[in-house]
Amino acid sequence: MILSHTAYRSHLVAQATRELAGTPMHLCGWVETVRDHGGVLFFHLRDATGKLQVILDPGRLSPEAAEEASRIRPEWVVKFSGTLRLRPLGTEHTSLDSKDIELEADGFEVLGVAANLPFRPQERDKVSEERRLEHRSIDLRSDTMQQNLRLRHKVVTSFRSFLNSEGFIEVETPCLAKSTPEGARDFLVPSRLQPGTYFALPQSPQLFKQILMAGGIERYYQVARCFRDEDLRANRQPEFTQLDIEASFVNESDVMSLVEALIRRAIEDVARPLDPKPFPVIPYQEAMNRYGTDAPDLRFDLCIVNLTKVFADTEFHLFRKILDSGGQVLGLAIPGSFQLSRKNIETIRERAEQAGAEAPAYGHIERGVFSSSIAKFFSEKERMAIAVAMECGENDLILFQAGKDPRTLRLNMGRIRLLAADLLGLTSEQGRLCFAWIVQFPLVEYDPSRGRYVAVHHPFTSPVDPTVFQSNERMVIESALAASYDLVLNGEEVGGGSIRIHRPDLQRRMLKILGLSKEEIEARFGFLLQALAQGAPPHGGIALGLDRFISILAGSESIREVIAFPKTQTGTCPLTGAPTQVAQRGYLRL
Repeated sequence: MILSHTAYRSHLVAQATRELAGTPMHLCGWVETVRDHGGVLFFHLRDATGKLQVILDPGRLSPEAAEEASRIRPEWVVKFSGTLRLRPLGTEHTSLDSKDIELEADGFEVLGVAANLPFRPQERDKVSEERRLEHRSIDLRSDTMQQNLRLRHKVVTSFRSFLNSEGFIEVETPCLAKSTPEGARDFLVPSRLQPGTYFALPQSPQLFKQILMAGGIERYYQVARCFRDEDLRANRQPEFTQLDIEASFVNESDVMSLVEALIRRAIEDVARPLDPKPFPVIPYQEAMNRYGTDAPDLRFDLCIVNLTKVFADTEFHLFRKILDSGGQVLGLAIPGSFQLSRKNIETIRERAEQAGAEAPAYGHIERGVFSSSIAKFFSEKERMAIAVAMECGENDLILFQAGKDPRTLRLNMGRIRLLAADLLGLTSEQGRLCFAWIVQFPLVEYDPSRGRYVAVHHPFTSPVDPTVFQSNERMVIESALAASYDLVLNGEEVGGGSIRIHRPDLQRRMLKILGLSKEEIEARFGFLLQALAQGAPPHGGIALGLDRFISILAGSESIREVIAFPKTQTGTCPLTGAPTQVAQRGYLRL
């Protein structure tokens, strides 16, 4: 390593090994702790590669140097000079990376003084996130942030290495682009040279990478910065990073196989265990029916069961009214081995209401039939059929709900499934990674608030069967499936992609279905249509959300823990104070 030996130091801490005992060294870093044992000073020195104990006897220094050494405090930046030695017998075991070696210093130089620290890196868990982001230079020194950012680097390096070996080339696309709004809002940048006009920061390199395919690049990737002015959550940021991939002459299986191999290589490179079985492929409708979400957490087996047929002839007036209006009844079984208490059940019900769902009804299986305070409203046949349909065992808990809107009902049961799993500790197993592909999404869905269709993925996604564009019938359009695929990890969507529409006539038809006029189509997307009309190959790709993917690998609850300089949930930067007012001079007045 060229910079392991510089004008300041002779070695990195990680290079100070027991094999080099007896070697003179100059080491630099931050002092993590200071201890005074009978006049002898013990420091824990930390650099970017590790930690090492340093011993300094002030009695061997000049009075002035000894006085300066006594003033050294945690987080000061210090250069120590001395000899590496094995630790004396009986003192080998420490919490330091270096364990059985230490530096016996005979000199030092203070390179940087840390005054009035608001907190120390080891205390980050006791400090509010706002405070940590405000003093990010301190927080970045913590073991957590050091490990997270190095994990991120290793994963990105692995991605690049794999794609390079597969013949992909990295191409940068513009950050100042044209606004083509569809979904989240754009961040706009005023043009000084063209007053009254604006650039948009890219929500995705989507259109540029399609033009690269039309340009004969064939295999492209980019670690791309993207921007979306949307409401923030723990797994969203206004600016984020994605691994963007596009390839020509491919279908869905080609892209999914490539990405699965890419992911496996990265997981292997960061030494994490992963089930060797292929990632399961689950149709969208099956995912919604079984898990109540299109991003199911497969670390546990709790599945939703449709009980509508069980109650087809029910005389229970509440269910009868819902079923007669086209509604459904859904159930979720929790094995009796978990031995949930009444308090646990009420906690699930309360959390469900807090999450926006109705509190589920419940009961247990006793001697092969459903038993509950509401069981008296069910016939004996229905009570027995519940146990059979749910494939339940003795003492299993049944949670169920009925609702008039099947989609809302499934989403609510999906929330209850996750709440129950969280309470049971089924999502707390550190390190377990469960991937899945979700496929066969609807191509479009009708949005009553806009009075038109919207693309479920994006407007450039090809239908599985392009002949659907030949029909004007609403049922045909609404039943069309997209040639798209989402990659899900532990209940989070970490990637989404599709095969693109590569024919200009079909792309125009898709945009027309989405409610755009001929003039709007040309104004917004004329440059893409022109490229497609000049000879474009079949192509497709995917975007992997790096922030979200890394946060799951790191076991972090928020993507802010794996981003060096994130924004808060209000979209602000506590470190710099951005966004701020700007001086009018030199800027375009808006």
